Amino acid sequence: MKTPKSIALILVIILSFIYGCKESQPKNESSQEIVEHSTVKTEPAHFEIINEVKSETSGKAQLLEYAVYTDSVYTEEALKNTVKDIYNSNCNKDVFLNHDRATVIGVYLFTSKETYQDKSNWIAMLMKGPGDSEPIISYNSYKVRALSEQNDKVKSKDEIELEKLNRYLSKRGLELCSFSAQLLKMEQDHIDRADAAYPDFGPEHLAMVDRLDEQAYRALKRKYKLSDNTLTEIHVFAMSYCK
Repeated sequence: MKTPKSIALILVIILSFIYGCKESQPKNESSQEIVEHSTVKTEPAHFEIINEVKSETSGKAQLLEYAVYTDSVYTEEALKNTVKDIYNSNCNKDVFLNHDRATVIGVYLFTSKETYQDKSNWIAMLMKGPGDSEPIISYNSYKVRALSEQNDKVKSKDEIELEKLNRYLSKRGLELCSFSAQLLKMEQDHIDRADAAYPDFGPEHLAMVDRLDEQAYRALKRKYKLSDNTLTEIHVFAMSYCK
């Protein structure tokens, strides 16, 4: 007659045999499982990372992700989900010498690679520091509203003014977004020239940038017969409507 201990021993042996068989399945069977799981549809990423900047000190590891938004839905909810996706994909990166992960992580989302040239022209931004329990998300609300309104059938006051500006520029052979990009490139060139002349910055540096800008603006207004406030309007509308 079998004792309870002998019965328990037999059960252990049987269970070990069963689970041992499962673990020793041929590789092609486990590969088949992976293939089947990979066919599950996932939500496509609505961004493209275009630059990553990391910096590190003894007490801080900072990771900045710059990305372009690739979807056509401009709502704060959609943008929030996108910057959070970027954050979740990069917050645990082990790319530092003395830290396992970033202690500070920032995500900057732009509407295009062209608008990325002006780092202040992001449409959404996420920042998470060591003292933050959750990431802090900010939006360029004016740009979000301007781009979202382009998808409806009702023209806002700003859209009407934009049409007037576009007609004004078209008569002079100009296009808002390309001309704005030309202005930004010109202004950056002036800053670079001042950096070379006055690497320590200071009042001379600022004065040189202002002088170069004023000379260039005067020449452009004369060449294209632009009114005094047109350049300001170009900057304002380009920041909102140019992707």
